Amino acid sequence: MVALFVALMFVSLVLVDLVVQKLEARRAVVSVPAALPWIVPRGFQLSEGHTWSHPDSSVGVRVGADALLAHALGSVERVVAPKLGELVRAGQPLFRLEYRGCSLEVPSSITGHVVALNPSLEQSPDLVAKDPYGSGWICAVTPTQPDGGSEGIRAGEKAVVWLEEEFHRFREFLALHAPPDLAVSVTYADGGLPALGSLNQLSRGAWQAFAAEFLNPQ
Repeated sequence: MVALFVALMFVSLVLVDLVVQKLEARRAVVSVPAALPWIVPRGFQLSEGHTWSHPDSSVGVRVGADALLAHALGSVERVVAPKLGELVRAGQPLFRLEYRGCSLEVPSSITGHVVALNPSLEQSPDLVAKDPYGSGWICAVTPTQPDGGSEGIRAGEKAVVWLEEEFHRFREFLALHAPPDLAVSVTYADGGLPALGSLNQLSRGAWQAFAAEFLNPQ
């Protein structure tokens, strides 16, 4: 009897320990907040055409695609960048992002000359979607106008608030343009965010509508 009692006590302790471990693991998961894609790194400015710009003393002003484009695409197969030395103008196409035969022409927020290109994008174009504010930068521009030649630039808290609104607007866009069999899967991801890569699941016509609505604010 004593041996049986000891065995039962041991089993009970093991079961209690397992339950405690599961509860602690669950609390750890819940306590880690989900990353908010509209958080903008310090010092970065966002344009209404969904590019970011950030001064870099070594190359001028770095430019890339913001988190909305990165989230909407989820993956990029090819980046067509401007040429070194090219004069780019605010509001005109700066670079093109391609995926499975569809593409987006992304406008410049700066008027100036292209002085550097990201060499990593030729072999790893997906960096634009995976690390938009870091290794996924597109090019660097030396502005020819003191203010960069563009309106509609946001920084700091204004940029964060605006980008969050754009994510919500993108979810509404998906509700209108996703076919019925995809509407739920691309619109209602965890936290109410559009699913990562939602745009890549839509038609060429939806890409054109997205470009008209989100990349050409005028």
